[in-house]
Amino acid sequence: MLELINNNLILFISLFIVIVLIVNLELKAMFGKVKKVSCDELTKLINGSKVLLIDMRTEDEYKSGHIISAKNYKMEDLDDIKINQDQTVVAYSTSEADGSKVAHQLSKINNIQTYYLEGGINSWLENNMPLTGEK
Repeated sequence: MLELINNNLILFISLFIVIVLIVNLELKAMFGKVKKVSCDELTKLINGSKVLLIDMRTEDEYKSGHIISAKNYKMEDLDDIKINQDQTVVAYSTSEADGSKVAHQLSKINNIQTYYLEGGINSWLENNMPLTGEK
């Protein structure tokens, strides 16, 4: 066994690094202040609690259809958002990465638990979830 490790030292070091990175990501997902939420989980949150749903897409995209009760904001408006401690905050955008960035920013500003929609609005649409055009 020792000979196998010595002959493939670079592979074993690479494997160790990958394992450490995966564990780190999983720990952040489990214990971090920012978590992703699926379409089904978001529906349950909307139906069961007070949710501040933040849509970070352009105003035209927002007007063409958004998740019910969502409010449209721009990045420069994040500092001014009033968040009650009893609200669950969920951010979404066109992509998951943009929603995640907004959730992290809100978490830093307000020191609260925040969520972002897994897969962004495209995931919502792919799961045949409803949109509204009303403000």
